[in-house]
Amino acid sequence: MQLKRLEAYGFKSFADKITIEFDHGITAIVGPNGSGKSNITDAVRWVLGEQNIRNLRGTRSEDIIFAGSAQRRPLNIAEVSLIFDNDGTLPVDFREVAVTRRLYRSGESEYFINRSRCRLKDIYQLFADTGIGHDGMSIIGQNRMEDILNSRPEDRRAFFEETAGITKFRDRKRETVKKLTDTEANLLRVQDIMQEIETQLEPLARHAEKTRQYNALHEEYQKCKLTKFARSARREADRKAANEEKLQKVRDESLGFETAVGQAAAEREAMQKEILELEQRMKTGAEANESLRQKLEAANREIAALEERQGQSGAEKVRIESRRAELQEALVQSVREIGRLSGEAAEKKRKLTEADAHAEGQQERAAKIAAIVAERKKAAETLGKQRETKQEELAAAKQALAVLDRDIEAGSEGRAERQAAIAAAKAKQSSLEKQQQELTASLAEKEVALQQAIKAQQQARHAQQSAQQEKTALREQQEKLAQRAAGLQEKIDFLQHMQEEYEGFGKAPKAVLQSKEPWHEGVAGAIAELLTIPAAYMTAIEIALGGNQQNIVTEDTETAKAAIAFLKRKHLGRVTFLPLSTLSVQYPKDREKEAERGEGVIGWANELVEVEERYRKAADFLLARILVVDTLDNALALAKKQDYRLRIVTLSGEFLAPGGSLSGGGRAHREASFLNRSGEIESLHEKRTAARKKLKEKQAEVQQAAEAAVAAERRQSEALALVQQQSVARAEARVSLERLKESLAAQVQTVQELIAADAKRQATFAENQNKRVLQARSVKMLAEAVEAAKKQAEESLLDLEDVEQDAVALGKCMQEEALQRTVLEQEWKRSAEQMALYRQEKQRGEQSLAELEQEEKQLAKRTAESAARLQELERSSQGWQDSFDAAQKKQRDLYGLRMEKMAAGQELETKGRDLSRKLSRKQEEAHQLEILAAKIQMTLQDSQQAILHEFGLTPERALEEALDLEPQELRSRMQFLKRQMDAIGPVNPNAVEEYENLQKRHGFMKKQSTDLIEAKENLGRILAEMDEAMTKQFQSAFADIQRYFGEIFVRLFGGGKAELKMLDESDVLHTGIDILVTLPQKKRQSLAALSGGERALTVIALLFAFLRYRPSPFSVLDEIDAPLDEANVMRFGRFLQEFAEQTQFIVVTHRKGTMEVADTMYGVTVEESGVSRLLSVRLDELDDDAAGIEKSERSEK
Repeated sequence: MQLKRLEAYGFKSFADKITIEFDHGITAIVGPNGSGKSNITDAVRWVLGEQNIRNLRGTRSEDIIFAGSAQRRPLNIAEVSLIFDNDGTLPVDFREVAVTRRLYRSGESEYFINRSRCRLKDIYQLFADTGIGHDGMSIIGQNRMEDILNSRPEDRRAFFEETAGITKFRDRKRETVKKLTDTEANLLRVQDIMQEIETQLEPLARHAEKTRQYNALHEEYQKCKLTKFARSARREADRKAANEEKLQKVRDESLGFETAVGQAAAEREAMQKEILELEQRMKTGAEANESLRQKLEAANREIAALEERQGQSGAEKVRIESRRAELQEALVQSVREIGRLSGEAAEKKRKLTEADAHAEGQQERAAKIAAIVAERKKAAETLGKQRETKQEELAAAKQALAVLDRDIEAGSEGRAERQAAIAAAKAKQSSLEKQQQELTASLAEKEVALQQAIKAQQQARHAQQSAQQEKTALREQQEKLAQRAAGLQEKIDFLQHMQEEYEGFGKAPKAVLQSKEPWHEGVAGAIAELLTIPAAYMTAIEIALGGNQQNIVTEDTETAKAAIAFLKRKHLGRVTFLPLSTLSVQYPKDREKEAERGEGVIGWANELVEVEERYRKAADFLLARILVVDTLDNALALAKKQDYRLRIVTLSGEFLAPGGSLSGGGRAHREASFLNRSGEIESLHEKRTAARKKLKEKQAEVQQAAEAAVAAERRQSEALALVQQQSVARAEARVSLERLKESLAAQVQTVQELIAADAKRQATFAENQNKRVLQARSVKMLAEAVEAAKKQAEESLLDLEDVEQDAVALGKCMQEEALQRTVLEQEWKRSAEQMALYRQEKQRGEQSLAELEQEEKQLAKRTAESAARLQELERSSQGWQDSFDAAQKKQRDLYGLRMEKMAAGQELETKGRDLSRKLSRKQEEAHQLEILAAKIQMTLQDSQQAILHEFGLTPERALEEALDLEPQELRSRMQFLKRQMDAIGPVNPNAVEEYENLQKRHGFMKKQSTDLIEAKENLGRILAEMDEAMTKQFQSAFADIQRYFGEIFVRLFGGGKAELKMLDESDVLHTGIDILVTLPQKKRQSLAALSGGERALTVIALLFAFLRYRPSPFSVLDEIDAPLDEANVMRFGRFLQEFAEQTQFIVVTHRKGTMEVADTMYGVTVEESGVSRLLSVRLDELDDDAAGIEKSERSEK
């Protein structure tokens, strides 16, 4: 078997698709550090199933997907494929085997073998015991070498097991041990279940026998109950007829009383009309009398008031005169006090004004003194700060002068040397610029050719990706359509099977419907089969039918009798039959038909279903008197309106029975019911046909997309080959140009730095000389300024002390004057307040005098008006009194006539009440009879409904099947049966079936236990045989590998000794393995004490020992020669050549000696930041390139 090639796309730094062809022998992969050559090793390890992202030098799974660069966007997928030329080593029937792993940025991972999706486990099994694996010796890097040497002896054993070929045995053993563990657990579980079943069997047997006894008693009890209901229905029917006859007689008598009551009411109404006319006349006269009486009372009251007012007017005049004298005396006193207080207030106001003027002068003087004090303080502070600032400036100036002296002395040195260095650097820069122009022109030509090739390749790649995506999308759609069609077919088959087998039907109906007896020709079918029901009414009709769905329609009674005989003979149970020849349908009565107009009523149930006309009678028999209503609220309202006489069902399944009982609630989800199976099957057939049609169309689209994808793949491969060819040419030119640019840029920077440094030195020198002259002058001036500022500050402090003493003296004087002014101001305010009070009192006195004069004038006017009004009222009062007396006499006459009419009306009213009482008694009697009729009807309907729902019989049929027992005997028998059932107590109705099922389960578990015990013994024998075979194979392999390791170690080191040792030879299958080495001319050392090169060479010896024992198809070695010196690199190369006859080597290396033995070589470089490119390297340039790379590596280290 040989590794033919590696294909990768989007893996780590390989943004574009790469293909590496591997020939026989040694393939070297070279490139500078950071170019991404070790990513090829990671790619091989990853595709072989590596799950630890740290072993791939990452931290997250998405780190292996190209992350993008400054010029490229990140990719969303990474894919690597290894293609093998299979010679029979791999256990598959393919000459070429491609193993692929794909990872999406979403985290989804996929594995393929020859483009067929598989599991990671399948890949592990494919390479088991071939020497190839992500964790074996087929892929070794420097970290892997350290793991081999530093790992614990127990962990190191895994490498030997892989080489010895017992990994597959160990995997099988692990699976066998798991099976054994599961078997033991299952056996324990089965034994526990058996023990639990055995504890349940005995009590369940007792319960089953108890249930059988109870069922026999209950069946006889139900027959007695049917007899009781049938007799009750007949008894209530007789009561109903007698009650209706009596009710009609009472209604006739009520009609006669109604006529007499009407006549009496008419006579009384005429009498009442005459009384009302008299009362109206009396009312009119009373209103006129009342008006006259009110006028007389008002006139009398007004006369009395006027006479009283005349007496009060004299007293009021005396009071006004007395009050005027008091007010005039108080007014004179107020005028005298106002004059006195006015003089005092004027004198105090003058003194207060003089005090305010003097105070203002003192405040102006104090403000001026305060301003002088603040100004002197600020001046003193300013002078102090100026002195401190000048002192700081003087110190800084002296320090700066010293610095300038040192800089001037240093700047006068090194001028000639700088000028010479600048001239030499400019000459070298000119030479490099000329070379750059030549290389830039050459690169531009190659860049144009490459861009054209890249553009063509991108177009081809985009076309290929689009075609592939379209093909994938179409295939997914095709799979979904196929799954949908298959799912629909499964549903159809399932429903058809249920329909054919009458799933859900009782045992007895199913036996009749599936019978092959001759009488079966007269069976039309179950009512559920014969009805076609719209989906909107399905729930309502299903509830309305209830258990009647399994009623069987027959052509005549003979067929029904034959079927019943069949059921009795077979002991299969009971069935309700609907013989079309004898069915009598009861349609809604006239009063019940009125309910059709109720709110929310949809219609009678039999009118909402479709059925063949010959079976219409059976549908009407079951549904003709059941009303379908939209909601429960409307159903309740309608039932109440109809006195709860109707059977009503709602669209959501609530059922209202006659008498007011209500049933309803939620229904669990279930499969298609008996009623709608046919409709659902037909709907599924239509959906399946449509799905198959779409599937056929999609298959044609997938075929076209596949052909387009193949063509696009071919074009993309051709374009990619051209891009790689142009890319290599451009890369070589770009590398040369980049190196030249780097040299030129460094040289230009050197020239600029030299010129800038020289110019800066010269400018600094001249500037420092000028600065020193100025700085010396500044030092002198600052010293003089410091002395002057010190003198000014001292003088300012003396002036400030004098001014502050004047301000204190003035403040004391102003406080004394302010106190005197406050006392004077308070005295002036008191005088002003007293004067204001007297003025207010004077004003109120004047106002009161004016008001008294006005009041006196009004009093005189009212006295004159009252006298005139009194004379007028005395004249009018006599006329009103005469009119009132005449009206009173007329009212007495009308009252006498009214009393006579009312007496006659009272007699008529008494006669009417007697007749009404007699009518009410008859109406009440009729009402009671109607209530009795309703109760009888409800009891009758309840009995009939109970017979129909509980026993599935008509009342007539129930009488036929009733027991021939006397009522007393029937009651005694029912009481006896009830006592017997109560004595048995509660029973489990499913006990018999549960007991039989538990017995079957016990037998099944017993057989399972026997099978598990046998399987456990077989697995134990298999484990023992595996251990024995693994021990022999590992011991043999270990002995050979130990011998080969010692021989190769001596050849690589030129002497010494190496051996492998099992730490516990008594436990060959679990012992750890230690490595013991003795270098030439040295004592035995631990592996940790060896140098890096010695450790690497030891691992190389072990690797070749493994390969000699079990040659691997290929081996990837990632820079394991890096720690070796030149002599050991040459030895390593010779061993590679020796073993290359049996094993392909892919070597990632920097070493010249390793490159020299390579048969094929690939180079990896970075043409743009973050993107690795694969380049072919000409073998005639190998020596120069290898020397340059090795030199670069040493300089970096």
